[in-house]
Amino acid sequence: MRAKIIIITFLIGIFSVMNAQENVDRNEMVGFACYFAGQPSKTVEKYTQKLYNQNYKWISKRLKSKNNAEKYMSVIILERLTEVKKYKLNETELNLISEIKNSDELVSVCSGCTYFEKVSLKEFLADDKKLFAKNWLDRNIKM
Repeated sequence: MRAKIIIITFLIGIFSVMNAQENVDRNEMVGFACYFAGQPSKTVEKYTQKLYNQNYKWISKRLKSKNNAEKYMSVIILERLTEVKKYKLNETELNLISEIKNSDELVSVCSGCTYFEKVSLKEFLADDKKLFAKNWLDRNIKM
């Protein structure tokens, strides 16, 4: 009987994780430590490489992307680069960032094995949510 309860609990857990993953768009996903292995999402990997190569113009151009994960990553990176005086935002960029920060468009988010969700850019870019990206930003953009 105990074995049946354990198996049922295990299966419910697997089905709930699979169901949660169905609601997100893997092509528009932001995650710094996703799945069992704690891997970054493809978008985060791409931005890590662009940041490493100091390709800031490429990052800036993605403020106009149709991909909401790219918009999110561009905003957090350009703001941090500006904060540490490695980049100066122009008026167009400031306006685009403001629009993105007030956007109700959805972005897929993952963390660990079980957290998969879609949230608005406005919510995800709120000050209390910036902790989600803080460690990654600290590691990749030195003060």
